[in-house]
Parts: sequence; structure tokens; C-alpha cells
Amino acid sequence: MAQESKKKGFGWRSLINFKVATIAACLALIGLFAAAFALDAKQVFLPGETSVGHYLFETSCASCHEGFKPVTNDTCMSCHEAELAQDLHGASKFRDPRWAGDLEKIAALTCTTCHEEHVHMFDRGVNLQPDLCMACHEGIINGDLKSHDGFTPDGCWTAGCHNYHDHRTISTGFLRANLDQPPMLPVQQMPDRTVVTTVETAPKPDLSQEFLGGSQ
Repeated sequence: MAQESKKKGFGWRSLINFKVATIAACLALIGLFAAAFALDAKQVFLPGETSVGHYLFETSCASCHEGFKPVTNDTCMSCHEAELAQDLHGASKFRDPRWAGDLEKIAALTCTTCHEEHVHMFDRGVNLQPDLCMACHEGIINGDLKSHDGFTPDGCWTAGCHNYHDHRTISTGFLRANLDQPPMLPVQQMPDRTVVTTVETAPKPDLSQEFLGGSQ
């Protein structure tokens, strides 16, 4: 009987200790988050690594985020509008009714569908899923295009052949306009340089002339 009471007492004490520890941990986390806001050190909230091109913004989360809301297309375009002005594979393409079915495979009208920041997925300076292209183009490596037989799902990017936002080189118009161009760019070589010296030996160092304007 005494042993049963001891066991019951031990169980209640363990439960109380667990509750106290849980409350203490919660209070510590609240204090940490409050300190982060007070000291403007919101980097503690980062869920993962920032892509290379966005490291600069880690010091100011408000550059991209409004509170804890998701990043909007307008935010992305505030920096990238100029470079995407000629994007033939962007939102305008998917607003064409001919490609409406592709929007059911991937929400291509939203930047963060492909570029999910703080989730390191692919080492090219932008966070992309390696097999991103396969959402619409899987048939190309599965028999639709003989030249791509045996290619891997991530080969579009890793092989350095294709760029989602600049795919002019795979358009028939671009190929026709550049049929007369050489298959490879010429190999760049450094020109020979001739250096004529006027002094045979190096002058003796004089620290009094090097520092303090020679006044010492």
C-alpha cells in the first residue's frame, strides 16, 4: 500500500515538473522573440538559408515581407521588373488561353511558386526545385524528343542549356536568325604584353618618405 502511494506521488510530481518545464520553455521562447523584435534582429525567424542574390536583404526583412504575410509578385517585380521585361515565358504567356491547362500543373503566375525563398533547393543562386521543368515538359525526356533521350529530370538547369525566363535559344525564330553563326564562340586569348622598365634595380626603401609626408 505504501509503495502504491509512493508511485502515485512520484507520478504527480513528474507531471507537475513536466508542466513547469514546458511553461518555462514557452516563456523563454516568448522572451527570445520579443528581444528579436525589440533589437530588430528578426533573422532568428528565418526558416532556412537565404538564396545568394538575397543575402543583402537579411538585414531588413521588411524589404520583402509585410509582417508575416507571403511575399507578393509586386514585391518581386519592384526589383526584377526590368530584367523580366522581355520574358517570353512569364505571366503573359500563361494568360494565353492556349496554355490555361498548364496552370493546373503549376501556378506559374506566382513568383514564389518556383522561387521559394529560405528553402535551399538548388545551387544556382535561386531557389528552384531541380525537376521544376518536368511539371509541363516531362514528355521531352520520355520519348517526345529523340535528342533528349536519357536526360535526367533536373538536366534542363544543371546542364546549363535552358533558362526559364530566357528561352530564346530554343525558339525556331532565334535559330533561323542565327543559322550563319559559328557553333562555338571563339576562344578568348590574352594579348601579349611588353613591359619596358626604366630602372634596373629597385630603389632603396626610405620610410621617412613613405609615411607622414616625409616630415619625420
